[in-house]
Amino acid sequence: EGEGERATSLLSMDVDGRVLRFDSLSKLLSSGIRIGFVTGPPQLVQRIDLHSQATTLHTSGVSQALVLALFNRWQETHATSHAGFIDHVSVVSDFYRERRDNFLACADKHLSGLAEWTVPTAGMFVWFKIKGVDDTDAMVKEGARELKVLLVPGTSFMPTPGTKSGYVRAAFSTASMEEMDEALRRFALMIKGALKNKR
Repeated sequence: EGEGERATSLLSMDVDGRVLRFDSLSKLLSSGIRIGFVTGPPQLVQRIDLHSQATTLHTSGVSQALVLALFNRWQETHATSHAGFIDHVSVVSDFYRERRDNFLACADKHLSGLAEWTVPTAGMFVWFKIKGVDDTDAMVKEGARELKVLLVPGTSFMPTPGTKSGYVRAAFSTASMEEMDEALRRFALMIKGALKNKR
């Protein structure tokens, strides 16, 4: 897909009622909202609803009230609350796209030759493959603490605990351009230190 194009939903391709689509308002409205929803075949959604009622009871009432107030506001300012939501999604997408582009410019400046990465088309994270490092766990746990950079080693995302990974995940959602530049400068120092210690 091109920049800004929405991916086709798997739910739209469901022909025999076995696709579930899970969505969240957490990153679109506020990270603390913690409201998600599922769309799919009624018999499956009803079972999920029963499980949710038995385990978490329901989403926070305060969060639900805030989201309702926001959608009611969009109803007043747009033709429909859905139109207001779509406008908001576009603003958020543009915001994170600019953040991503700034972050990648800093990565080009500091990490070229040390790591490889692809341009994410969605989300708030970049995955780095560290050249010459097969396991980033110790590098991140020791180096990140020392250099005061928050990164997550790839092993944290592996299904089997202790599985080595040469990847590191970094977020670009909240940092300013100056903070991104400094963080990736420190990340480069961390990688260089790990490579030096490996010799």
